[in-house]
Amino acid sequence: MSTYSRTLARLTAAALLTSCPVALAQYPFPGSSADLPAGTYWWIASDHGDTNPRDLMAVRFHPTEKRFTRIWPDFADYAADPKNSDWILYGVPVQAIADGVVISCWRNAPEGLKPEVYPGDSVPHPGRTSNPLRIPRAGNHLVVRTDDGKDILYAHMQPDSVPAELCPHTAQFVNNAEDRVGDYPRETIVPVSLRARVKRGEDIGRVGSSGASAHPHLHIQVAPVIDGFNVGTAIPLPYHQAWQKSGAVDYDSSDDFVPLQNEPLMLFPAAIHPDPLLRRGDATGDSASEVELVASTDTLVTATRNAAGQLAVNTWRLAGDGTLRALSGAVSTEGSQVALTRPGAGRDVVTGMRTSAGNLKLTAWRVTTNGALERKAETSGGAASEVALAQLGSTFGVVSAVRNASGRLELTTWDLTTDLASFRPIGTVYGPEGTRLALTYVTQGQGQNDTGGQFSGVVTAVRNAAGNLELTTWQLGTDQKLVRKGSFVAGTVSDVALSTVAVSAFREAVVASVRTASGQLRNIAFEIDSAGQLTRKDDADGGYITEVRATRVTGKHLVTSVRDTTGRLRLYTWDVDAAGQLRRTGESLAGGILSSSVASTLLGGGRFVVSAVRLTTGEVRLIAWDAALQ
Repeated sequence: MSTYSRTLARLTAAALLTSCPVALAQYPFPGSSADLPAGTYWWIASDHGDTNPRDLMAVRFHPTEKRFTRIWPDFADYAADPKNSDWILYGVPVQAIADGVVISCWRNAPEGLKPEVYPGDSVPHPGRTSNPLRIPRAGNHLVVRTDDGKDILYAHMQPDSVPAELCPHTAQFVNNAEDRVGDYPRETIVPVSLRARVKRGEDIGRVGSSGASAHPHLHIQVAPVIDGFNVGTAIPLPYHQAWQKSGAVDYDSSDDFVPLQNEPLMLFPAAIHPDPLLRRGDATGDSASEVELVASTDTLVTATRNAAGQLAVNTWRLAGDGTLRALSGAVSTEGSQVALTRPGAGRDVVTGMRTSAGNLKLTAWRVTTNGALERKAETSGGAASEVALAQLGSTFGVVSAVRNASGRLELTTWDLTTDLASFRPIGTVYGPEGTRLALTYVTQGQGQNDTGGQFSGVVTAVRNAAGNLELTTWQLGTDQKLVRKGSFVAGTVSDVALSTVAVSAFREAVVASVRTASGQLRNIAFEIDSAGQLTRKDDADGGYITEVRATRVTGKHLVTSVRDTTGRLRLYTWDVDAAGQLRRTGESLAGGILSSSVASTLLGGGRFVVSAVRLTTGEVRLIAWDAALQ
């Protein structure tokens, strides 16, 4: 699909949304592409008998039959001995699509004895044919009552896959599945004192075939609560931050995907990419031992430490269809600890590095419209064993953060003339001892109930001498000097990244993305009030990782780029709301890497996220991800 066609598809979808009634709520998809085997998609085949509940499955493209199929074996082999594990979606994790409390559940019901080969020939478990029925129709399930008065049913999950902390019922069978209170089996109702709270994006079980299920699938529906345990007719379930394409084709191409923009699934059959990030193009560069990345519209700049130990700066062009190509390159000083930022809103960049003599060196680079590089002003600082850079708020300049000779955080603000002709140090301040330096600038720090002004300055994070995460806020004065304001110490970490996100039109928050002592990814959202004081608002965890990088995409959206414990690139997407609550919205997976960086850019009517990774062979590769973010 061309850039024009994809942009037109997005505009058409937006026009339909503005001309039709829009649902009050919108939901992320209840699963992730990262949990599916490579080359497979989520799938929907029908409108559930002209009703609003949906049955979700997964497919692969059969290379010889030129069609999508929901099972792993060829049909003849499956028909000879059908098993639940033959279905592609079987055992895939399910995520909650909204916050709420669990009011009904079951978790240990056995599955059907055989899935169907032809409609109607499945073999149910005897608990579904006995009198009375001993297995609920929904099988292993959760009913989550949302904060806005709806019940969401997730049905037919695998035995023992619903977490025990979400469902207190441990028996295999109920006494009578038809003994109901309102719309729910009496024995599945969770006592008020035991009702667990579920958070959007949380894993809540795995796809199975329990209850009234002819084959593995996820049944999901949303219904308004009338009163007590009585619900109304299921209503449309509108998804966003996901992609779909027609499944009635004899080929497979990611170019056919278009974003779901607060729309119910109404294309049958359809393949679904359930995450905001959809991989488009990539480009490979030279070998490097470090990589940093920044983006400005269609121009990307990488800073690496090349095979000769020199700072290498390269430019790249991102096209509207997500394809990438190399433009220009230049080399500078030998050293290590490469850092990169933009000094303003344009394409120009500033690099920082630790020279071979162990000192900080900053270099300004002019980046022309065709990507050509011109080295401009250079300046040096003191001893630096770690280096990080950030833009100097809304002014033209940079802030450097280094670990100095005494092991302390040292911050310096630098004025840079707009023609990049000269640097001038403005002021230096000192923070705690630490390693794993990270920093981000904030221009609209304000508490949720703050009636004062706004904090503008820098937030730093280090792994302090005790091994704990330590954040510090630094206010930027009219003289462009920094003044220390607030601090916050959290738990033990081994890696740290920082991002600023906009939680409303006039308020920003900071998210620390860390690798915990146990090796898990954890995001921690902090509110910054007008006085620069930090308040911890929420935590949200991902998988187990070996390193983490992060970037704000747009508004409330955040991407964390991690190297997981299998050595692969994994990108998580998150939202941060006005109350500082974090929720996972997607998870995307790529191949093996040694390290990564991540940036975002706005181009061609869409938002792209670009990963710069070091492959296991040492080369740098840029990967463009089309982002369906609202």
